[in-house]
Amino acid sequence: MTNQVMAEKQYGLAVRFMKENARAIERALYEFEYEAGSSDEVLRQLAAYQNADGGFGHGLEPDIRLAASSVLATTVALHHLIGVKAARQSPIVQGAIRYLIENYNTTQNTGWDIVPPDVETAPRAPWWNYNASHDGWGNPAIEIVGFFYAYSELVPAALLDELTQHAITHINKKSTRKDFHELLCCLRFAELVPNSVLHAVKEALDEMVNNCVSTDPSQWEGYCLTPVQVAESPESLYYNQLKESGEQYMGHLLTKQQEDGSWSPPWNWGQFEEVWPQAEQEWKGVLTLEALRRLKAYGIVSS
Repeated sequence: MTNQVMAEKQYGLAVRFMKENARAIERALYEFEYEAGSSDEVLRQLAAYQNADGGFGHGLEPDIRLAASSVLATTVALHHLIGVKAARQSPIVQGAIRYLIENYNTTQNTGWDIVPPDVETAPRAPWWNYNASHDGWGNPAIEIVGFFYAYSELVPAALLDELTQHAITHINKKSTRKDFHELLCCLRFAELVPNSVLHAVKEALDEMVNNCVSTDPSQWEGYCLTPVQVAESPESLYYNQLKESGEQYMGHLLTKQQEDGSWSPPWNWGQFEEVWPQAEQEWKGVLTLEALRRLKAYGIVSS
């Protein structure tokens, strides 16, 4: 653990931002993780983003303002649900898993459409324009298979077996080993699958980590995969490999805190200028919570 201590003033500013300016969902997650808050409150806030089909929308992923459900927003919700250990009996969990099962593309073997065609009707980041040719197997399908293992009682065994084989095949393709967005999905998959499945893809994951993680501090000012996104905590699969560069990144992270206590997105849409400020503000809550998690995991804050 690093012996660096986060300045009390900086930490206090971040907490104040979460309390006063973050969305209710990020605030509930913060309180659950840091103040013994209720997981029921997290579920209550998530329910506001869930549609009748079980999927999630309504801007849960701030770069997509579509009210209708998307696979992307539903994976964000499941990440939170697993984080608070939501039970499989939860109607919110059951709806999310049902939505993903029903939207699996069984005819063209392309996994899932990460966003639906009607995403084009709502403000969004340009990278979330609909792409009919998108191969959904790397991102988001790999991650979804992991979620299905977390709630395997809700998934037909034959489907889970089929998806697992697809995932193993996809990860082991040489052509997939340089996309860091896919790596993030693979790491979430790795956290949730049985050891026998992890063993079948571990060599490919090792190569992806070596290819994709930016350990050079000169790259951290741009859009890249940082060491702490892969080695999130001492429990992470690649923590020991990336610990040194991760600790170095912590110092960089502290310099990026804004005067209001937040961390801001290093991107913008370049379109829908009237909506972007709201999305940017929502991202600040997401990224500030993320920063606090990293700082706690690396021993810079103890709260």
